[in-house]
Amino acid sequence: MRLYCEHCGYPQKTCICSHINTVDTSLEIVIIQHEKEALHAKNTARLVSLCIPSTRIIPANDVIAMQSLSKHCLPQHSVLIYPSEHSTPIEDVSADERSKLSKLILIDGSWKQAFGLVKQNPWLAKLRAFHFNSAPASNYAIRHTTLSNALSTLEATAYALLRLDQSDISGLHEAQRALQDKWQGPMSHRRHL
Repeated sequence: MRLYCEHCGYPQKTCICSHINTVDTSLEIVIIQHEKEALHAKNTARLVSLCIPSTRIIPANDVIAMQSLSKHCLPQHSVLIYPSEHSTPIEDVSADERSKLSKLILIDGSWKQAFGLVKQNPWLAKLRAFHFNSAPASNYAIRHTTLSNALSTLEATAYALLRLDQSDISGLHEAQRALQDKWQGPMSHRRHL
């Protein structure tokens, strides 16, 4: 029987607790997690919640939680990180606009899953949305993707916090590095960066 760390939730052999550093932000972080993504041991939403303990991870198939979230997302203070034809480059957001934001919403899932969640929840499409024009390349090598500009949920959160809140995001990157360094899956499952 595999033993798991009670704090970080990873197997004790790959415990990353010594690499978790709290990241301070004035923004409320909400991650809507696709039900299939929740099953992946390598998903990075858990890392975000370890570094930013106030993070809320909401299962996308939890109808009551999603309805509650929709009622508490005021358009003038909430923003969705999601590229669309109406989204704005996060790099162009003014200091005045940033000062009005209090809630940052991300979707944890593949692009196809994220697209489906936005279609299933039309209220998400009504929120102001930001996309990335100049995000750094992904350093997450233990998940495969065919998209050159794809970021892990942690990397997307980190970049959004850097641009919107000028937060010190080093703790997030350290947690992701630790997970990758301790990951015991086969080398063939790693992508080459």
